[in-house]
Amino acid sequence: MRDFGLGLNGFFSAFSFCFRNGLWWAYLVPAVLWVGLFFGLFHATEALTEAASAQVAAWLELPVADAASDDWWENVKSAINGARETVVRWILRIAIAYLLFVANKYIVLVVLSPLLAYASELAEEKITGEQFPFSWRQLMKDALRGALIAARNGFLELACSIVIWLLTLFVPFISPISFVLLFLVSAYFYGFSMFDYVFERRRMRIGETARAVNSQLGAVMANGMCFSLLMKIPLIGLMLAPVMASVGAVITMTRKEGTQVVKA
Repeated sequence: MRDFGLGLNGFFSAFSFCFRNGLWWAYLVPAVLWVGLFFGLFHATEALTEAASAQVAAWLELPVADAASDDWWENVKSAINGARETVVRWILRIAIAYLLFVANKYIVLVVLSPLLAYASELAEEKITGEQFPFSWRQLMKDALRGALIAARNGFLELACSIVIWLLTLFVPFISPISFVLLFLVSAYFYGFSMFDYVFERRRMRIGETARAVNSQLGAVMANGMCFSLLMKIPLIGLMLAPVMASVGAVITMTRKEGTQVVKA
């Protein structure tokens, strides 16, 4: 995809850029969220799995005439029912864990939206030299839009994920394709959220932002893929990925637009 390499370069350049330009402190803020979100995610996964697995297994259960019967087919169906319950439990555990993991990342994006909006703005000031006068009102406006975009994208991704997981539940052999699709869908929406901080400063509406995102899909996907992969590393990913992605989107856009770099 066009601009994919530019998006990768922007994401990885963000780490050293933040340290060279006094934005290192932004990496510390997300760490506070990690402990509570980790334990909450674990307990929510187990509770939802136990509640859903018995119902789904019963719904898919094959009817057995007599559990004590010596008929081989009845015994086969009993064995299938037993295996089905185990398979369903693990499929649901993985599916629910994935959906909650997606929700967890979007919760992070929503909660951190003021930080990400501010870091994105400071990065653009450092790169272009253009000053954005600080205003609590504007910061909260940017953060609210970022939170709304993250919530919107999270809802859309969850909807797509549920459809894909339902297909996988009934057609298990498509599981490898499903994981690839789930990863690509998540990468798109994460990249969308990060680039929106830049487009909001261009005073673009959400519809205009969507068109702008799709016009440079390669850079957006690269940013979102790096964010998603880095977020899979406990604590370190949560500390680094959100800030690197938001600042990386700024670096990518300014390089794409040919803006002179001041302190990058």
